[in-house]
Amino acid sequence: MKKILKILLILLIGVQTFSCFYERENFRMEVGKKYELKKWPDQAYIDTLERFFAKEYVREQKKKAEISMNMGNNIMSLPKKEEKKTAKIPEKREQRMPEQSVESFPDKFFNALYNLSENPGSSEYGKKYKAKGGENLEELLLRIYGSQVKRVPKNLSEGMIKRLNPGVDVSSFSDGEMVLLPSVK
Repeated sequence: MKKILKILLILLIGVQTFSCFYERENFRMEVGKKYELKKWPDQAYIDTLERFFAKEYVREQKKKAEISMNMGNNIMSLPKKEEKKTAKIPEKREQRMPEQSVESFPDKFFNALYNLSENPGSSEYGKKYKAKGGENLEELLLRIYGSQVKRVPKNLSEGMIKRLNPGVDVSSFSDGEMVLLPSVK
């Protein structure tokens, strides 16, 4: 019995030692190369992908013209012109245009904040504002920029503004304290 336990213990140590020295192959995927599927993904993964891609916007593809030839009558028929729905297409384009062409306030704010951090002495990118006593950074930003500033991530903007204003306590300003903030255009 003791010999069997010793043999099992030695085998277990040998297997453990062998498994520790196994090195994983360095595998790097290449773009455009096809790989063999070793096992099918499970249904939960496929369902997740289907839900994800169902929310994606799919651009309508133009239909390809089909040309058919009728040899019996020796007539070649060209595709018929489809009536265009002019009323609906411009409405959709008008709705999408502002989203793509207009820069959002958080983007403008961070661009101005970045430019100000690169050139802190420039009056083109920033301006000093007087804080009221007991006012915090969030209240000051709301007073200066309005309710749009609520869409700006607080932790990022607060960190950058702290770096622009060293020694200033942004949690509670003293009366008349000057704070450098970006000029959002």
